[in-house]
Amino acid sequence: MNNPFSDAIRGLGDNVSNALKGLNPLSQPSLTSLFGFTVPGTPLISTRDYFLSQMESWFTAIPLRTQWMVLIQQYPTLLTTQVIQQLENTVGNPNNFDINQAVSILKSYPLNKVIGCLFAQGVDIPQMEQLEVGRDKVFGDKQRGFIPGLISNGREPFQNLTIQFRETNTSFVDFVIRPWTILAENFGMVARPDGDERNVSTTITILQFTRTYQKISQIPRKMWTFYNCMPIQLDNKNLTYDQEALEINSTQWAFSNYTVANNLYLPLPDIINKIKDKGFKSLIPRISPFQTGGF
Repeated sequence: MNNPFSDAIRGLGDNVSNALKGLNPLSQPSLTSLFGFTVPGTPLISTRDYFLSQMESWFTAIPLRTQWMVLIQQYPTLLTTQVIQQLENTVGNPNNFDINQAVSILKSYPLNKVIGCLFAQGVDIPQMEQLEVGRDKVFGDKQRGFIPGLISNGREPFQNLTIQFRETNTSFVDFVIRPWTILAENFGMVARPDGDERNVSTTITILQFTRTYQKISQIPRKMWTFYNCMPIQLDNKNLTYDQEALEINSTQWAFSNYTVANNLYLPLPDIINKIKDKGFKSLIPRISPFQTGGF
């Protein structure tokens, strides 16, 4: 038996030499260098195969980036022609800010609740977690070569939530979001009792979906919820005589706080495999995903 220390030194040199030849010294170590035995080294694991096998799991698979929806929980009850015309100068024309019919159509169930807000084209989830830090010279003028101490200067304020909406013949942005912003400008963010119509904030939920199995509906993998949201800014509109293109309107939303949740409380792999093997009928007897037995 060889000296393990000498073998380790020799094995280190072999690893360096192998690395220069394009071999992976970590995935293909020499058993001699590891254990001190004069046994020829063989590959212990393929990093490529291991990586690919792990990516086959539902938990570690690459998700879909383009599959998401926006759910606006409720719209202000004051989003009416009567209220907006009282707040804004209509120049004596009753058609100005006459939004009742448009609001009724645009916030209807089919356009907002089946697959979320049908007009949403994009969402920018803001940078919400940033801690401002600094360095403090605890010794003052006598700090000299000592490294200043690291201190926390507090949590940074949230940036705004950005949602882009598609322009349609009956404009969701101009006949829902614009008058909603006017309500926010006039009634502000004052804390009022529940049920007060002047509370014009809402809850916005963003669901991100991912694939399950062929011919099976996608399921949400992550859920962002933003509380006490209200629109605070609409971007400018640019009209030209250039070629036609899809018009996207960007809006800014202020919010008080947020949460993010996953779906790991559900036995997703079991559910997917059950459906794949026995169809949806196999789920009928099961009332709750937390129910034991029969699954």
